[in-house]
Amino acid sequence: MISLVALAHIVVVISQNSGSRSSELSSTWRKISGLSKDLSNCRVPEPSTLTHAQTIANYTHFSNILLVVFFSHPRYATNLDFHREVYADYFPNIVYVGPATREDKGFAHSYDVLVDSFQSEEDLSDPLFYKMAGRMAHHMLYTALREYDCYDGYLWVPFDTLLNVPRLQQFNQSLFWYHSPWGQIVPNPAFGNHTEPGLNISRHAPPAMISPDTSINLTETWRGWGPDWCDPHVGVSVCMNAFHKVPADMRDHLAQLTDGQTRLIGGSADTLYIPGRHRRVFMDVLALFLETDCFLEIATPTTVHLVSPPGEPIQFVDHWWIYQPPFNASFVRQKWAEGYEVDTFHTFHWGERGEDGVWQGDHRHVADVRHLQRESANRQGLGETFPVKLGDDNGA
Repeated sequence: MISLVALAHIVVVISQNSGSRSSELSSTWRKISGLSKDLSNCRVPEPSTLTHAQTIANYTHFSNILLVVFFSHPRYATNLDFHREVYADYFPNIVYVGPATREDKGFAHSYDVLVDSFQSEEDLSDPLFYKMAGRMAHHMLYTALREYDCYDGYLWVPFDTLLNVPRLQQFNQSLFWYHSPWGQIVPNPAFGNHTEPGLNISRHAPPAMISPDTSINLTETWRGWGPDWCDPHVGVSVCMNAFHKVPADMRDHLAQLTDGQTRLIGGSADTLYIPGRHRRVFMDVLALFLETDCFLEIATPTTVHLVSPPGEPIQFVDHWWIYQPPFNASFVRQKWAEGYEVDTFHTFHWGERGEDGVWQGDHRHVADVRHLQRESANRQGLGETFPVKLGDDNGA
């Protein structure tokens, strides 16, 4: 297996050869992304100590996909039991990553989280520099990709993003998935299964954003908490320090998407799928941004668009980021009634905050999300071929 040091050397060499032509660019992507796997050294997530962790029999669509579920604050760990109870039905490989273990629930839970506390502290006392707990959560993504190197793909989501599994089953696991402004729409049987020639934003969730002109001093008029682009601590001015270290061919590739202009990409990092064949190059480029304080929601989307090879589409995820209730499966049903699809959405609540300020799960959401999977399967034309555990039934 090639070492990360060797990969870093490859990236440096690529960067030095800034005059490479597009034909050489293609070979560069193949050279880095096509490295063979050494499955003999493959590390899989430890078996969970949770009681409900069995994938539904004969469901194998995500059998070699790692679901990477992150949480940015220890208080959120209380939600993980319900999360696994639902999604372990379909994902046999799940790793939870966050800033602390769940040892407060006893020894049995002291090892069921991959701990990564890199810049995880939260301090909102200074209005000129709000340090949100999840601002550097892409370090958790890097950690999971480094620790578990043997999968065909990696689906990255926070614990409070709802997954429409029958829809995700329609996606191509050899391609990136993200709500890219240039994304390729995945045909939807609920809407006639026709192929859309381009992204019609009036029919889909909002795509990620393209940054303002990076040559402008965006921080000059910044006076406090505001758009991430302008934040002098985590915004464009910080991110550009990493961007300029990215191999020139990759930067040129991104510029071709933005009419020849140097731009970054920003948006929610709450649903991202990385094909295993692109794992190493994704890690190397993301590492450049992690050397800075570049915000999660700029560093991660920009990395996706830098490393996705020319001519290879990014499949568009209808991902919704909502600020108003309902923060439950009812949101999906509402969007269906309005003529939209919901592949994933954030924020989903497994419960609510109690009078003591502590989050408490509500098990009724488990049943409701399972019913939603059945409703979605019917919309996707999967019918009873898509298994769902309902009530006490352990079958489809």
